[in-house]
Amino acid sequence: MAHPYKYLRLLLRNYLFLDLDEYNLIDAGREGLVCNFMGMRLSSAFQSVLRADGKVVGREAFLRSSTLEHGELTPDAAFDEAVKANRLVLFDRLVRTIHLLNHSKRFPEYELLFLNVHPRLLTSVSDHGRTFEQILHYYSVDTSRVVIEIKESEVKDSLRLEEAVSNYRSLGYKIAVDNFGTAQSSLERMLKLKPDIVKLDGTLIRATEYTPSLTGVISSLVDKFHNNGVQVAITGIETAGQLKTASQLGADLLQGYYLERSESSADKRSQLCRPELLAA
Repeated sequence: MAHPYKYLRLLLRNYLFLDLDEYNLIDAGREGLVCNFMGMRLSSAFQSVLRADGKVVGREAFLRSSTLEHGELTPDAAFDEAVKANRLVLFDRLVRTIHLLNHSKRFPEYELLFLNVHPRLLTSVSDHGRTFEQILHYYSVDTSRVVIEIKESEVKDSLRLEEAVSNYRSLGYKIAVDNFGTAQSSLERMLKLKPDIVKLDGTLIRATEYTPSLTGVISSLVDKFHNNGVQVAITGIETAGQLKTASQLGADLLQGYYLERSESSADKRSQLCRPELLAA
């Protein structure tokens, strides 16, 4: 690594037990910073999270990974490999660090950074978010600018889930419940977590195109969240009709390929696919 990362390397080694040299962290130009782990090439992609008026308030980080043998891997497949090798904690730390580095290099410092946490980490580790906080401080990033996304429906242990959320919140992180609306989602449990944001699963908004009566059900759900002080994000928006429905439902935040595709960390910032619809 070049000189700018000298102190960061020491910090990562001392606090996260990560050696960036070991993972061949390099600046790959348009891909941004990439590294290697367990035969996988890892990099970042980001998708904007927008307010209803079209202003970008933050970006969700997505893992892009590939191997020589199998080509591109889905994020779930990459994390599954780490689980099989019993290296999930180390893998998660490395991925989050890559996302933070790429976001810090390319996007405005006032934006929110949305980071997903593997469900198993919520119940298998303690003192959540403490070690990552050291890296944030190195980059002068306040924890309040990081939104920890959790899949409540994939965690069976409610007590450990509440403990994890409490740990993150005590350090100043914002909390978002992701993919709410799947068959395993629990409204009562979700409200007990008191998240800052709830992201409605994209299948809900898509289903309204075939079952219009669902619109009223989702509208009531949005009202309930608002009454409990929770912002509502509608994700997975793929068509003009879905965008119109999301706006009519009173969503606070919008996200989806129709608005902007996930771009690598070095691609052009905030290039919306349909900016004229947001301005309408």
